[in-house]
Amino acid sequence: MHPPRAYGVTVFWEQHKPSGGWKTLRSDSPNLPEFLADQQGQQDRYLTVNEFYRWRVTNQLKSLRACYVDIDGNVDIDKALQRLIEMELPEPSFVIYSGRGMHLYWLIKPVPAKALPVWQMVQNKLVEALLPIGADPVVKDCTRVLRLCGTINSKNGVQVTGKKLTGKRWTLHQLSDAVLGKRQNGCLPKTRSAQVHSFSAKPNGRKKYGSIYQWWSLVHQDLMKIGDYYLPSGGIPEGHRDIWLFLTLLSLSWFVPAARVKSEMLKLARRYTPGLMNDVQRQMLPIINRAEASMRGEKIIFNGKTVDPRYQFKRETLFEWIQEIIPDELQSELRAIIPNELRTQRRKERDKARPPRDRMKEGRYQDHYTKDGVRESNREKGNKLGRCEPLGCPFVPLQKGWMFQAVVLPSGQGA
Repeated sequence: MHPPRAYGVTVFWEQHKPSGGWKTLRSDSPNLPEFLADQQGQQDRYLTVNEFYRWRVTNQLKSLRACYVDIDGNVDIDKALQRLIEMELPEPSFVIYSGRGMHLYWLIKPVPAKALPVWQMVQNKLVEALLPIGADPVVKDCTRVLRLCGTINSKNGVQVTGKKLTGKRWTLHQLSDAVLGKRQNGCLPKTRSAQVHSFSAKPNGRKKYGSIYQWWSLVHQDLMKIGDYYLPSGGIPEGHRDIWLFLTLLSLSWFVPAARVKSEMLKLARRYTPGLMNDVQRQMLPIINRAEASMRGEKIIFNGKTVDPRYQFKRETLFEWIQEIIPDELQSELRAIIPNELRTQRRKERDKARPPRDRMKEGRYQDHYTKDGVRESNREKGNKLGRCEPLGCPFVPLQKGWMFQAVVLPSGQGA
């Protein structure tokens, strides 16, 4: 799961050690094989599936290494594989028998934290598919620790063992195509999941590509950059702490499970908004409640439309709420919480950088609207008119072509 090349650290947990039970490890450390060998036969040892900068919190995620499903009370791998076949989902790379269930892993080549929204969609779909055979609906966040192979489950004294299935290591694109469906024009397809929503076309004809997961992931990254900027001076400036924490937790709720938002709430408050510690749970409860409702697949009616219950804000509103604490030197690094002028400027720069399109080669224009096509179209219209005039049919000219309407005239009246 963790190839020799390390991009960050994995977090190891020795559950029953009174203190110092948590350690960070690098997969390229020369001492790692000896350390892991010492854990064999020991009770309740765990390891993070993914890598982090320093600690297992979402905002310190460094690289994603696998998708996984924790199945409780069921060790029938054939039943799990049959369920995956029925749901037209790929077979796992390997299975770990945890002592009271099993963990299924789909290995992926390491990808950076910015891929978390896509990873989370894949993760959610795999867990959802295996719910009927005991998949734990809570175990689907990127910070999870799972049992280490070769150790002992103290609950029943059973050794944790593993079995290779396909052994395949996917790219995230390959796995997302296999789980979520083929992408079209490089974009993820629409999905029926309650937690995934495609952006709709904008009124000016431009289309936003991606998903609402990816949008809120960018918002979260911007908010964390702002938080890290003020960290050396004691955290977010007073008077702005509540709105920063609210938006940060809201953005998290769009691409991590509700239980993870709840667990990271106090960590974020302690680190970035220390003055809010006493009342943070009450103030942020609406975010948690709405995230949990979304996880249950509930919907609400807003402006006559059925939508996800989680709060949604326009880019302009986010910028208006937070602009007073965005330092000038940081603005160019932000991608989502930006003013209209900067958004327009970046769009023009992207359009200018794109290579010119040859629509004739793309097949956009055959001979329907140019040269011979126009002449042929005009001939067809003339022929229709010639056929209609002897019958006394009035016609109505339109912008594009002619619409002919046959009319039954009263006896004795001409056209």
